[in-house]
Order: sequence, then C-alpha cells, then structure tokens
Amino acid sequence: MTKLLLLAGLFAGFATAQAAPGPTAPPVLTVKAARALGAGSTVTVRAVVLNGTELGNIRYIQDAEAGLALYAQPAKLPGFGELRAGDSVQVTGQLKLYNGLLEMDPVASFHKLAGGVRLRALKVPVAQATTAFDEANEGRLVEIVGVTRLATPTGTPATTLAGNANYLLNGLPGTLVRVGAASTGPEGLVDAVPPTETFDVRGIMSQYAPGGTGGYQLLPRLASDLVLGGGRPRLTEEPVPVNVSTTGFTVVYSTLNPGDTRVRYGLSAQELKESRTDPTLTTHHSLTLSDLIPGTTYYVEVSSRNAAGTETATPVPFITGNGKRVRAGTKN
Repeated sequence: MTKLLLLAGLFAGFATAQAAPGPTAPPVLTVKAARALGAGSTVTVRAVVLNGTELGNIRYIQDAEAGLALYAQPAKLPGFGELRAGDSVQVTGQLKLYNGLLEMDPVASFHKLAGGVRLRALKVPVAQATTAFDEANEGRLVEIVGVTRLATPTGTPATTLAGNANYLLNGLPGTLVRVGAASTGPEGLVDAVPPTETFDVRGIMSQYAPGGTGGYQLLPRLASDLVLGGGRPRLTEEPVPVNVSTTGFTVVYSTLNPGDTRVRYGLSAQELKESRTDPTLTTHHSLTLSDLIPGTTYYVEVSSRNAAGTETATPVPFITGNGKRVRAGTKN
C-alpha cells in the first residue's frame, strides 16, 4: 500500500511539472498601439513592407492605421535585405528615436508571412499637401495628387532628379520630397526626368529632425512613384505576338503604371471565350498561350488592372504557325 501511495505521488508531481507554463509569447500589437508605447519599448507587430533596397537598409511597414520604420544591417539579420514592397511580416524589436523618426532598432526577429500584398496609399490633394506632412502619417505610404512640377528649394524647376537631393511639390514650402541615392538603375529615381503633365507623387512619409520636431519628408521609392494618369495602368504599347509556334504564342505589351496581366482570346472578336491572368504587378507584360490550333487566327484582348482601375485594349488578330518549312535555296 505504501508503494502504491508513493507511485501515485510521483505521477502527480510529474503531471504538475508537465503542466507548468512556459514563457509567454509577446502580444502582437497594431502599429498604432506599438507607436504609442514610445522609444525604449520592445514590441511585436504585423504589417506590410512598403519598400525594398531602393531606400538602403531601412524598411518601412504599415497596417491599416499607422506606419513604422525598421532598421537593420542585412549582414547581421539574414533575410532582412531581401524584404520587398508587398511582403507581409511579423517583426519584433525595440523602438528608438533617430533624429525624430520612431524606428525599430534593433530588430530582434522577423518572419515573412506572405508576399504580393496590395499596398494602400493615403491620397491627399496637392492643395492640402502640407497637412500630410505630420507625425500621424510617419511611416505611411502617402500619395499627393495633382502635382504640376517639382522644384528645388530655391524654386528652380527640376529637370533631372539627383540622389540625396531635396525638392518641393509645386515649389510649396513644407512639402519636402527627398530622392534617395540608392534608387538607381532603369526603374530608379536618380537621373529620372519628372513628368511634364500633371502627375501624382507617391512615397513614404519619413522624418529627419535633429532637433526632434518637424523635418517631415516624403520619400518616393522608384520612378513609378511619379504617377501619371491617376495611377491606372494606361496601355502604352499595342500587344504583339512573339515566340510564335504552331500551337501558341506569347503576348507582350506595356503599361505606363504597374498592373496585372490579363488576356482574353477566341476565334472571333465577339467571342473571347478563353482567358488567362498573371496577378504580378508590372509595366512589362508577357503571357504565353498554348494548346492552340495550328495556322489559325485568334483575336486577343489585353488588359491590366491595379488598385486605381482597369485599362483594356481593342481585340487584335494573332495567327499561329502552320508548321510548314521552306527548304533553303528553293524557290516558291
């Protein structure tokens, strides 16, 4: 009997040990709630990344209410340098103030949850642009609508953009736009020519204020952030067939602003019964159609859609190959 009681006590102790709670995971906060805790707080948030390497080692994230800067050296935090606009992440780290900008530094850990998330910009008319340069919008994606020109701080119209240079929207004081030196290459802002027609300027609202207040600046990321046509894709090149074979071809076309790739096709312009879609947002569109009838005319309609709307072209005829070859040196 004594042995039975002893064994029962051992099992009870084992069960109690097994049930002991482990360390609790930090709560996941909204970005607004995390910002409210202020510098020195360690927080965990879930949000969408707004930029990639075009702004250097810093990444900005936002959720439905607020934005936040993240700073890390990619060599010390593997995978951080690969984060791109549209990546959904959960990130943990300590908040600090850097020249007025609230940022997470150091970033203790992050986990990519998904990619290709659509970004939402806060749109503000240029006549009210100064109201957007505010602490409430720090770290958020903002789009100033109806801009007619970018000017240097001295009022000179900008004809070519330079890295690490400041500009003003329509020359208005308090609307500082800064071009980063890392935004280079064919898609970059450095050496880009501002539009000559009315356009929108999309960027991340940041802050550089050694004194701690003011110093808000809009950071466009790429040349595509100088948005023409209200942001709609706007077809700029008619669709053409490439890589034509007996049973298919690749449809290529271009748009002014990024959008998805959509192709409808059929044996007549009135009966476009088949469709294909690639959800990747791009300005250079390419989609391959296969399993078609050799030597046949197909009518192809292309379109592109993004958050601002859809652009569609009139159907045009494409012809598959007939499989015949002509021997070199012979005459028809």
